Amino acid sequence: MDLSGKKICIIADWLTNQGGAERVIVAMHRLFPGAPIYTSVHNPGSVPDLANADIRTSWLQRLPAKLRRKHQFLLPFFPQAFASLDLSEFDVIISSSSAFSKSIKKTRTDQIHICYCHSPTRYLYHAKDDYIKNYPLPWWLKPAKVVFPLLIAYLTQKDQQAAKAVDHFISNSDYIDKRIQKYYGRTATTIHPCIDTTPFETTNYQQLTKNYYLALGRFIPYKNFDLLVKTFVKNGLPLKLGGVGPELEKCKKLANGAKNIEFLGFVDYADLADLYAGAKAFLFPAEEDFGLTPVEAMAAGTPVIALGKGGALESVTEDAGLFFDEPTVRSLQSAIDEFENYEPPRQGAGKKFSSENVRARATQFDQKIFQEKLGKFVDEKLRSS
Repeated sequence: MDLSGKKICIIADWLTNQGGAERVIVAMHRLFPGAPIYTSVHNPGSVPDLANADIRTSWLQRLPAKLRRKHQFLLPFFPQAFASLDLSEFDVIISSSSAFSKSIKKTRTDQIHICYCHSPTRYLYHAKDDYIKNYPLPWWLKPAKVVFPLLIAYLTQKDQQAAKAVDHFISNSDYIDKRIQKYYGRTATTIHPCIDTTPFETTNYQQLTKNYYLALGRFIPYKNFDLLVKTFVKNGLPLKLGGVGPELEKCKKLANGAKNIEFLGFVDYADLADLYAGAKAFLFPAEEDFGLTPVEAMAAGTPVIALGKGGALESVTEDAGLFFDEPTVRSLQSAIDEFENYEPPRQGAGKKFSSENVRARATQFDQKIFQEKLGKFVDEKLRSS
C-alpha cells in the first residue's frame, strides 16, 4: 500500500458511545493515523482509543450537551450537517455509515468517496415499520410519532441521493452486500469488521469456572434481550446481561426478580475479557448486520449460541458455536439443551467448542487483517481512478 502524498479523512455517523461501529473507526484511525475524523456530534472520552485523534465535528456540536448525547433526536438534521462539511482538501474520503455519514459532498472531480456500509439505514428500509410502531420515546414526545412517516420519507430521499454519489461501497458482511444491492442498487466488496483480539487472549482461562451464560449489548427492541429473559426465567440457568438502553426496564420487569438472572448495567471495556472468558456460552439472539460481540467472546475462548440469521452466519462456525432457527423461547431452549448435553467424542477427538478452536476462529477477524484488506482496497481504487 503506497498512499504517500494522498490526503485522507474518515467520516463517522457520530461518536457518542463505544460500540461495533466505533471499533471500526478506531481500526481505520490506526491504519491512517494522520487522517482527521469528521462526525456529526462527539462526546469527548466516549471512545478512549480516539483520545488523541483529530476529531472535527459538524455545526450540531454547538447544541447543548443533553441533545448531543441523544443523537437519535437529531435525525432530521444529519443529512444537511454532513453535507455542510468542507472536505475540499482531501483526496480520499472514507465514510463509516449505518446512517448519514455518506451524505458528505465532494467538491473536486478527482476525489474518491468510499463508504464502509454497516447497513442501509435500518429505520428507513427493512425495519421501518417496526421503528415507526415501537421506537421508544419519552411520554412527552410520543405525539410526535404521527409525523414519523413524513420524516422517514424525507430522510429516505436524502439517503438515496447520498448513496448514488458514493464511488465505491464496502459491506461489512455478505448479508449486508445483499441489502446494498436491494435498497441502493449497488454492489459492494465485503470486508468484515474487526476487533483487537490481543486483550481477550491474555485471560487466565484455567482459573475460570464457566458456570453462567452471557449476553452483552444495547437494550433495544431488535436485540431480543427480552427473549433471553423469558427463556431463562423458565429454565433457571444462570444468566448475566450486560448493557443499558430503553428496553432495560422492560427486561427487568420480565425477570420479575428471578435470582438466576443478573443485570450488570454498563460494562467497562477493561472488564470484558474476564467476563467473556468466564461464561459457559455467549448468547446472540439478534439478526445483526455482522455483530462483533460474538467475535470478542470467541477471542476469549467462549463458544456462541446465535440466531441463525444475518451476519452471525459468517462469523460463527460449527466448531465455535451453534445456531437456533427462530427468535422463540422454544427454539432457543432447544439450542441450549443441545449445548448442555454435548459430549465430545472419546479418545481425544472432541475438538468442537474447545477454547483453542474457538479462539482460532476469532483471529480471522483481527484488526490487522481488516487494515490490510482496507488499505489494499483504497490503494486499488486510487490506482484505477
